[in-house]
Amino acid sequence: MSSKIMIIDDNPVIVELLQRKLGREGYEVLGCVESEHALERCLEKKPDLVILDILMPGMSGWEVMKELKSNEGTASIPIIISTVKNRPEDMNRGRDLEAADYIAKPYVFSDLLDMVDRILTAGGDQPE
Repeated sequence: MSSKIMIIDDNPVIVELLQRKLGREGYEVLGCVESEHALERCLEKKPDLVILDILMPGMSGWEVMKELKSNEGTASIPIIISTVKNRPEDMNRGRDLEAADYIAKPYVFSDLLDMVDRILTAGGDQPE
């Protein structure tokens, strides 16, 4: 069974692009463009990994991450922060909230793919 990845980003173009590219790599990729529904979607779909944008309208990515990490059903899901915010204090905040990794936009897809593969392989999940 292939690993399931949830993309949480308010930009539908980014969600669609990552769904296509990660899907070609053998992953099952789900998208969520409304941060307010992220916890509900993750509880329902049970992803193996979340790629989370920080700057979103409504609920920020930091708030989404706190919700995911404080819920028993989602606390163990690794999260990659994907954001234009790449100041040291932002990276430290991500570490404090137990992010699995942090990638600054814009990024090269192969760098994100390396992160995804490394994190899922460490957790025992690999694409088929």
